[in-house]
Amino acid sequence: MLFDGRQLLFSGLVVAGLAGNLPAQGQSGQQDPLMPGKAPFFLTLHVGGGAGTVALGGGVQLAHQRLEPEVLVGYVPRRFSSKPLTIFTFKATYLPIRPTFGNHWRASAGVGGYVNYTHGATIRDSKDPSTYTPGYYFFSTKVRTGLFVTPRLTYAGIATVQHPNPSRVSAYAELGTNDLYLLSLLPNKGGISPTDILTLGFGSKVGW
Repeated sequence: MLFDGRQLLFSGLVVAGLAGNLPAQGQSGQQDPLMPGKAPFFLTLHVGGGAGTVALGGGVQLAHQRLEPEVLVGYVPRRFSSKPLTIFTFKATYLPIRPTFGNHWRASAGVGGYVNYTHGATIRDSKDPSTYTPGYYFFSTKVRTGLFVTPRLTYAGIATVQHPNPSRVSAYAELGTNDLYLLSLLPNKGGISPTDILTLGFGSKVGW
């Protein structure tokens, strides 16, 4: 049976198109769930560490998931302060060390910094103006900057072609200090231990 040139060309295009949609040999259609996606977003729940008794926020992962800028809003209840406080924090974390364990686990270690602003009555707003006169404190009582180191453990779900960036859940700790604590240490050598100026926080992040 004879085919003209047009029929043969059409048949060849159909076969080529079907072959292009088939997975290559040895591929399962799944991707590494820990591989970086397109600027994945995350939500954060943070406890302590200078960001508030509890803080909520979120951010985005950049530079192949090594850089994480984020914004947090924290709260300090009255039982821990003379009046309730709200703390707004901008934080950036850099994670250069990120070994993986199996297909779904990753341990990370990193460093970071933050700046926060406290809205509410701080020590500058004392009700005793005779003791705390204007200019009594040479530093800001509402703005703090700090540095920290952080270990982290991350678990990622199963990646598929339809969902190449599965949800990831991380637990982390942060050990750090801030500018006010460091300024307090310098003129009080011997009176303040280095451990007295450290802050400790914990948190969890959910990314997608």
